Amino acid sequence: MGTLGNRKSLRWKMVRMMLFGWLLPLLILTLGMIFTVSSMIKNQLEKTIVVSSDKAMEICDMQFQEMIVSSKNASYNGTIRDSYVNFMRQGASVRDKKAISNFLAQQYKYDARILCTMLFFLDDPEEVFYVYNTYQDNNTGNEAFRRKNFFMDYVQKEVIEKSENLDTGLALMEKEGHLYFVRNLVNSSFTPYAMLVMELKPKDMLESLNSIWGMEHYEMYIDGVPLMQNGVDKRFHKERIKDITEGSVYYNNRKEAFVYKVTKRGPQQIAYVVELNSKSIIDETVVLWYTFTLALFFMLLLIAVVFRFVHTKVTKPMAELIEGAREIALGNYGHQVEVEKSSDEFEYLDRAFNTMSSELKYQFETIYEEELALKDANIKALQSQFNPHFLNNTLEIINWEARMNGNDNVSGMIEALTTMLNATMNWKQRRFVMLSEELSYVDAYLYIISSRYGERFQVHRDIDESLLGVSVPILIIQPIVENAVEHGVEENRKGIVEIKIYREEDKLYIKVINDGILKESDKEKIRRLLGEGEAKLDESHISLGIRNVNRRLKIIYGDDCGLTVESDEESKTVSTILVKLPKEDNISQ
Repeated sequence: MGTLGNRKSLRWKMVRMMLFGWLLPLLILTLGMIFTVSSMIKNQLEKTIVVSSDKAMEICDMQFQEMIVSSKNASYNGTIRDSYVNFMRQGASVRDKKAISNFLAQQYKYDARILCTMLFFLDDPEEVFYVYNTYQDNNTGNEAFRRKNFFMDYVQKEVIEKSENLDTGLALMEKEGHLYFVRNLVNSSFTPYAMLVMELKPKDMLESLNSIWGMEHYEMYIDGVPLMQNGVDKRFHKERIKDITEGSVYYNNRKEAFVYKVTKRGPQQIAYVVELNSKSIIDETVVLWYTFTLALFFMLLLIAVVFRFVHTKVTKPMAELIEGAREIALGNYGHQVEVEKSSDEFEYLDRAFNTMSSELKYQFETIYEEELALKDANIKALQSQFNPHFLNNTLEIINWEARMNGNDNVSGMIEALTTMLNATMNWKQRRFVMLSEELSYVDAYLYIISSRYGERFQVHRDIDESLLGVSVPILIIQPIVENAVEHGVEENRKGIVEIKIYREEDKLYIKVINDGILKESDKEKIRRLLGEGEAKLDESHISLGIRNVNRRLKIIYGDDCGLTVESDEESKTVSTILVKLPKEDNISQ
């Protein structure tokens, strides 16, 4: 018996089935679902960011639009213009400072988005009128004065230069983190005579940017110059804001994520840039990967558990059975395997294997003993091969002497005995003979019996001669006739034996009838002889002959054929031999 390779091993087939039939498809399906869901989440997240950015930046634009409207009040309201006209017409040495200050306070002091509002006339820029928002944190009078001085020292000159090209428009200016909203005030001939400058609070103006999902920092660019100076400009590539955008643009290079929008406000280009928390964006999808990793871990754990279960509960017991079969193949009959009691199926298989192994050992030992006995019998048969020849030769000599002395009766008996001897010895080892030849053996036996009983013994024959060519097993009629003689004639020293041979359909019936009456003891003996039990050692040769005939017929033709012995209506004993007829073409041959 060959060894089992991994290619055919049940364990490795199970592993391959679980890997390629379950784990791999599930892994591919899970990965596909994760990529799909991850892509959907990213798309939805990007959409959420862009939508929230559009809304937030639109609010920023509205904030600046409100500042534009608020700045126009200085042009439309006549207070500053009237003060300027009176100053120019009357040549007053002092402007109406109170009226100007009251106007500025009424219009801009209480707007939380404005830190400080300043106004100066172009003919006297050194005189700056200003108001500050007292509601701003730390925006005290000193703070307002400091802001005015910073403006006059570092910003005013640039503002005056910008006014030359500003006309009636507006401008945003940035200076060291300060955000200024600048507007010209012009006369009827559109000549600038004063400038209104509002220092805005960037955090309030850009407060809506905080509502953008994932916002971490934001920056405002005015003509490419960053306002907040909070480091966003170092991480964001300014070439992205060179062109005007229709809406918010989302940008993510996995390390950094931004959303930005570029608009045009008059001659200036304004850009809002929001730096997003890339970790938060990644965290939205990393949960899926954590889930996948956890699921993969449990799938591998399940495979390990199933593999161990199959190994301990299936493969190992199976290997023990295979090893037991290998031991038997090597000649170790009776080998026993350990009974696996953890499984009903393998417990049954192990017990069945052990029983089979024990039975195989018994059968082998029995066959071995029978072979030894057969060898001894063959040796004895070889030693006695000369006996039949010697016996036949002796009978021939006696027959010759009887004829020489004119004793024909003795000669006939010797010839009948020789015929019986030849049939019994069956030198040609024939299993079947013609019915006619089988009847010749019966005639030889009856000749000897007739010589013994004379007229006290009669034989009646009723034989269908068309059946004489039928092939039947050798020596099936003579033992039955001999039994009829012993049972029906020996006891009364006289009797009649009838032999009937006929056919019904595909069956050949051979009946031997004698005058003997069957007793209960006889019936019991017949049941035992024709049954399946073993023969007793003290049985007579006639009884053994009856048993042998019945068994031979059943072996050759099946259980529906054989020998029966019973009483008829006249209390006679009827022995019936039932044989299957061959096909018609065989009969004709």
